[in-house]
Amino acid sequence: MAKRLQSFALKKCQKRVCIAKDRISQLPDEVLVHILSFLTVEEAADTSVLSRRWLSLWRYIDRLDFDATKPLDKVALLPKLRKRQMKKYLRWVSCTLQMCKGQRLDQFRVCFDLNKFARHEIDKWIEFAFSRNVQRLELDLLKGGEHIRNFGYCYTFPAWLLGLGDSADSSSYIPHSNDLQILSPVKQNFKSLKVLLFKSVNVTGKVLEFFLHNCPFLETMAVHGSGTLVNLEVVGPSLKLRHLEIQYCYKVESLKICDTNLVTLRTSVGTKLLLKNVPMLVEVKISSAAFNHILNDISSCLSCVISQLVVLHLTTHSWFKLSQEKLEHYNFPQLTKLKKFVLTICGQKDRSLLGCTSIIRAAPQLKEFELQLISGCSVQTVRECRKAAIKCRLHHLKVVKLWGFYSGAAHVELVRYFLENAIALEKIIFDPRTPMPTRFPLDPLFVKKAQTARNLAKLHLEGEVPPDIELVIL
Repeated sequence: MAKRLQSFALKKCQKRVCIAKDRISQLPDEVLVHILSFLTVEEAADTSVLSRRWLSLWRYIDRLDFDATKPLDKVALLPKLRKRQMKKYLRWVSCTLQMCKGQRLDQFRVCFDLNKFARHEIDKWIEFAFSRNVQRLELDLLKGGEHIRNFGYCYTFPAWLLGLGDSADSSSYIPHSNDLQILSPVKQNFKSLKVLLFKSVNVTGKVLEFFLHNCPFLETMAVHGSGTLVNLEVVGPSLKLRHLEIQYCYKVESLKICDTNLVTLRTSVGTKLLLKNVPMLVEVKISSAAFNHILNDISSCLSCVISQLVVLHLTTHSWFKLSQEKLEHYNFPQLTKLKKFVLTICGQKDRSLLGCTSIIRAAPQLKEFELQLISGCSVQTVRECRKAAIKCRLHHLKVVKLWGFYSGAAHVELVRYFLENAIALEKIIFDPRTPMPTRFPLDPLFVKKAQTARNLAKLHLEGEVPPDIELVIL
């Protein structure tokens, strides 16, 4: 009897499966194409095997994200594969664009280790994107997918495409048609741009200013690692730009930002920065080789906006040249509206971290503090912990996050400072993982050090942090 019931239930289940309807395929083409647009190009193209209905749907997607995470991971492990993977990537993108039938693009993203020798193909890809009124153009050509390339080998953005003629650093390259239709500069439609991102792309200030003044919807511009960017002016209340990044462009001589409604600024050219009348600017990230340079940037370049900042991120790749005692007594300008402060520095064995408290004291409204330590090693120090030279009540600080390596006494004395002064503190987070992302698999030795850091942090901090404050060790 039991076997009969089991057989009946199985047949009933099979019948249900057989009569189940594919409701997704019943949706209109426009809806399916919209859904597919949230996938990468490779993922969207894979849906063509589902049925005849799905065979060509992916060709109409309006977001072309040519993500190459897996190939780049392979190249990171075996650099000799780079040339082969680059050829495969070039063929893949070019062949895909020939099959695409959409008339407009929300996004066109290229992300691979490509240099100036891929100029011909990349030029055609950009033309394709412009011809379809692209709104978000991203050329992420970092070396290995994560490093700034030698400027001499960077791909150069084709100024002729905008009717500006050859850029100063390019050769007398004349475009020619091959696989994709070439449009004359006059017919290029770039006015729909909202986001423009260049990484390891040589681009001049003349080109960037052209985009700023001829793209009425351009809100975000990011340039990382350009060797031909020398002068850039972001000037005028009519500009739509809200977010600007100019990072690792080491030949910049001046960056002028005046009379705009910019909201966020991230730059590594603080000493070349001129800010004037930017009332909406509330978030700034400044990177510099030396911490004392950053102090100068805060005192001079940021003086006109320092009182309106809500988020401030300072990054330096060298340790404090000032002594910790002098830094603790450093007279920072008042950051009266600052809510979040992030400090990224290269740590050093056994060096005190209390110097950063001088900035914290200057921010009476601070709610979140994040310290990122890079290029260090977790060690159990033997020196005695010391107290901060100056006490200051922190009435609003609720969250403290400590990234990177664990330095024993230096961390303990910093945590003690917050416990003594931050009367509203709710959470302390310690994460020994590096804040700098990498494609390489984690070295077993690094994994072991990270676990040692967790154990030391737990040993040292659990006894310090009272039960009413949450201690999280990731």
